[in-house]
Amino acid sequence: MKKERAYYYDGYQKTIKTNVISCQKSKLGYEVVLEDTCFYPEGGGQPSDKGMLAGQEVLDVQEREAMIYHTIKSPLKTGSTVEGKIDWQYRFDLMQQHTAEHILSGLAYKKYGLHNVGFHMGKEYTTIDFDKTLSPEEIVCLEKNVNQAVIENRSIHIYYPTKKELEKMQYRSKKQLEGVVRIVEIPDYDICACCGIHTKTTGEIGCVKIISFCYYKNGVRLKMLAGNRALEDYRQKCENVDKISHLLSV
Repeated sequence: MKKERAYYYDGYQKTIKTNVISCQKSKLGYEVVLEDTCFYPEGGGQPSDKGMLAGQEVLDVQEREAMIYHTIKSPLKTGSTVEGKIDWQYRFDLMQQHTAEHILSGLAYKKYGLHNVGFHMGKEYTTIDFDKTLSPEEIVCLEKNVNQAVIENRSIHIYYPTKKELEKMQYRSKKQLEGVVRIVEIPDYDICACCGIHTKTTGEIGCVKIISFCYYKNGVRLKMLAGNRALEDYRQKCENVDKISHLLSV
């Protein structure tokens, strides 16, 4: 497999034509290794991409020992040329959630000295765990500041600094990193080591809403929605309020 994966040099690439390097039987079907791929494997708190490969549904994408395995139901011929197409709506939703998390975590660190110690993008919402508590008023302030970053439509910069450059940088990371480090920078809001995929600008996030919080392991856990998820949540709540109002009306 090429060292440079398509999703890293162009996170907006939706299709790819490439060759099959190997195909082996697995518990879920067959694991296919491609010469190059635009399918993002699960990692960095971000789920794997969905989509189609050679006309088959991609059930899972995982990375092991620098190789990316695409799980499908039926085998593909080694050496054959195949076309892959990611589920773009699903991918873009994850990009919105992940980029919003960066801004929120960066602001929590800058304003209140909190460290992100846990991050998970689920089907319904994203959870973010911090190592210290926040008051309800501080959480409201965070939400306002995150959406201000969205309004400003900042460009997001992704780059690979040299070892010397990295030593001089102040960036967020959950663990000590070795080798080449990928930095995601949102000017004035966050600098973080990350292997995930993000939107090109903060404006593409649309909007961000913290829907709930609870105190968890001496810190706080936030539940967050971004983009279309936040809009849909608002639509459903307005609909519910309307129904309740009709039920209570005399």
